[in-house]
Amino acid sequence: VKPLEEQSLVLLFVFYFFLLLAALTLMNMLIGVICEVVSAVAATERESMNLAYVKDRIKALLLTGDDNIDQLISKKEFMTMLGNKQAAFILGEVGVDVIGLVDFADTIFAKDIGEEDHLADDDDHEVTERSLTFAEFMNLILDLRGSNGATVKDIIELRKHMNSRLSVLEERVLDALQGDSRTARR
Repeated sequence: VKPLEEQSLVLLFVFYFFLLLAALTLMNMLIGVICEVVSAVAATERESMNLAYVKDRIKALLLTGDDNIDQLISKKEFMTMLGNKQAAFILGEVGVDVIGLVDFADTIFAKDIGEEDHLADDDDHEVTERSLTFAEFMNLILDLRGSNGATVKDIIELRKHMNSRLSVLEERVLDALQGDSRTARR
């Protein structure tokens, strides 16, 4: 500071102004980081409280609508629950598209391909529906919220699902073609 003061008093004021500006900038950056952390924690807490509320309310609705008292959610029980205005409102509060959920019900409750192969007869390819536990149901419902973005895991699951469905379709086409060739030979 002494050599600067000896050179020029103006340079000394510029140096002090620079130090003041640097300190204020650093302080504002730290305050910004702290505010961002606090808002992220608040959003996470708000989301977890909202999810706990929704889980409690949906569980109560499902228990009253559980026809066979097996603690599992069937497609029929699910559709009955979605017909309840209170359940639709609760799901809507969390960001779930209830109308889209109704359209997606067949996929939600369809048996996995591996399960289909063991359960389906050779002549009858009708797929029976599966039932979900409450935890599976809530995870699936919360994954279907509009605010969730697609992840790599979602794309991999989609690819596996498409491959398994195409394999089943390919087997059915080959079986049909082999059946046609057998009848043509006779």
